[in-house]
Amino acid sequence: MGLTRKQRIFVDEYLKCWNASEAARLAGYSKRTAGSIGAENLTKPEIATEIKKRLDESAMSADEVIQAIGDIGRADISDFIEIDEATGRLKNIDFAKAKRTGKLNLIKCITPTANGLKIELHDRMKALELMGKHHKLFTENVQLDGEITFSVKYADGLSDNPT
Repeated sequence: MGLTRKQRIFVDEYLKCWNASEAARLAGYSKRTAGSIGAENLTKPEIATEIKKRLDESAMSADEVIQAIGDIGRADISDFIEIDEATGRLKNIDFAKAKRTGKLNLIKCITPTANGLKIELHDRMKALELMGKHHKLFTENVQLDGEITFSVKYADGLSDNPT
């Protein structure tokens, strides 16, 4: 059996705010009962299944995460700007080119300043660090000082020393 109209709205709103009471209120349940109905809705199998399905659809796969980190690690400001070869000065910020090449997502923020726009890309070094960890390029060295004591149980279970 499918979800009712209110239940579909509840799911939509819950996935926006992560608050069952608020989602129930926004779905049209009364303010007085929104808390209990919201909690109850989360226990209904068909609603829980729909929430899980929607989360699974929007979740990034491990491959997508690695791809995005790689894109950030390879990002270059030349993907967004055009330099005047004669003067060596900035000629144009080409957002259309960045959009065409699928690189707008590499921009962290754009801030207007007195001298024009400041473009900040996502942290390349952090992306490279994460990618290096993924590929196990870096190892943590741990130095132990002092004595190491251990005991061994033998098959007879009677002593630590074979006799």
